Amino acid sequence: MKYVLGALLLPFVFAACTTEESGWLERSDDYGTPLHERHLKKGSNASFDCYVYSQGDHVTLEMIYDLAMYDANLNVIYDVEAGDPSYYYVDVMMTGVFQGESQDACESIQESIEGIETSCSNSRVRGKAELGSVNEFSKSLMLGNMVPSFKSQCDDFYDTYKDMMSEIPGKWIYGNAESSEPALSCDVNLTADTVIMTAVFPTKAMSMLVMKYDFAGVPTGSFYIAEAYTGVSLDTLANVCSAYRRESDVSGVYCDGSTITYLVPETQDGKTLTLEDMAVYLKKDVCAGFLDGSLGMEDLWY
Repeated sequence: MKYVLGALLLPFVFAACTTEESGWLERSDDYGTPLHERHLKKGSNASFDCYVYSQGDHVTLEMIYDLAMYDANLNVIYDVEAGDPSYYYVDVMMTGVFQGESQDACESIQESIEGIETSCSNSRVRGKAELGSVNEFSKSLMLGNMVPSFKSQCDDFYDTYKDMMSEIPGKWIYGNAESSEPALSCDVNLTADTVIMTAVFPTKAMSMLVMKYDFAGVPTGSFYIAEAYTGVSLDTLANVCSAYRRESDVSGVYCDGSTITYLVPETQDGKTLTLEDMAVYLKKDVCAGFLDGSLGMEDLWY
């Protein structure tokens, strides 16, 4: 398995380098309360966590990828410090199989960030680049811009590492959950023009409405889907909304609190589906998985 650290480490393109060891980022024991976080596990074999923090003059992204099956760990910190001057820090710590790619990670940083100072060893790669000076007004603006940039990077990391972790044995576990909780009930009802699925879990519930989408009375070849949730945090649903918008076959995504609506093509894998087909799929695949715990809401989302 190839871990391609160099290709995954850098969220921004800067360029050029020196190797003077001075003033490296001091890792904190407490970055504050996360503004954004993503989590993913593959059984007990691998886990991914990503956090974004803002505290004082710093905005920080921390990404942790743990390969327990290989006794290996990758811990990445990006940190922007706004001030006079401002700095961009990278700090990567590696154990186990990740150490074999430390040189690639070092070279990637050196080639991509302008004015960087680097310190590279088998187990750690550190970088520091001066970004210029900002006044107090510009400082707030700079830090405010970095928060959504780091949030987006966390989401990109999530997608990348989910693809990598698909090769690893074990059951998917999403969010902070330790396992998927089986549904207490799951029902599918088909009428002439709609399919409605309702699933109730011990701590949450969802409903999904599916209908053919016509525009001005003309069929569009799309299904309109409306999902409504209770017991699911708005932050989680915001992540779900972002994930749907990144899907190439999903369009018209609209998110309002606990409701998400969107369009999907009626034709999937070369077959045009009917509402009856959708009802069968929801009953035999989705509801069955919900009820035995082999499928969670998260499997529909990501």
